[in-house]
Amino acid sequence: MAWEAPHLLPLVLLVLLAAGSWEQQPETLRKLEGEDVSVRCEYGILNGFQRKTWCRITSSGTCTLLVTHPRLSLEPGNPRYVIRDYPRQGYFTVTMSALAEKDSGLYFCGPSESSPFDIPRGIHLTVSPGESFPLCVL
Repeated sequence: MAWEAPHLLPLVLLVLLAAGSWEQQPETLRKLEGEDVSVRCEYGILNGFQRKTWCRITSSGTCTLLVTHPRLSLEPGNPRYVIRDYPRQGYFTVTMSALAEKDSGLYFCGPSESSPFDIPRGIHLTVSPGESFPLCVL
């Protein structure tokens, strides 16, 4: 069973999202079932020591935490979600593996406590069924 814990985006981010005043619109990524997706998430060098997060927006508007770096002490983790941090370069990557159609949705990544200069990256992921090829019988 995958570990999930509902977390709300910081209040400032919710206000920005609701007002539509943030500059970056969610990027759309299209993948096929079974593929992996990697996303690069920028953060300021000053935020290098903060926890990095990857969450999914639910229908109720909350952001369900999928993975953090470093991991929370009680978080068993899901091997499908991996964060690799590059603090000297000011970014981290999130990789989701073995995608399924049910993974389609809106995701956000960024430091857990964003400064006014950090804008979380929004990703609208669409996962389509993979192409099936008929078996060749010789």
